[in-house]
Amino acid sequence: MINKILFVIYILYCFEVGIFLVIFPWMRLWEQNLLLEYSPYLRFVFLNNFFRGAVSGLGLANLMLGVWEIAHFQQYFRKA
Repeated sequence: MINKILFVIYILYCFEVGIFLVIFPWMRLWEQNLLLEYSPYLRFVFLNNFFRGAVSGLGLANLMLGVWEIAHFQQYFRKA
């Protein structure tokens, strides 16, 4: 029973991180980072649309992982 609960928590974590990584790089808060004010090189990299797209791609990968895990949920918990 505890394994199923942990598995559901893992799936929720995948979805939460995925949604965050897809949306956050395109928000204004991403640009208002204290670290970016001190380093012009990091500012150039983090505000680049290709970098933002790569971060969003990682978010999509997390979402796809969550969907895949849901699809294979029964397979993990079959009784032998």
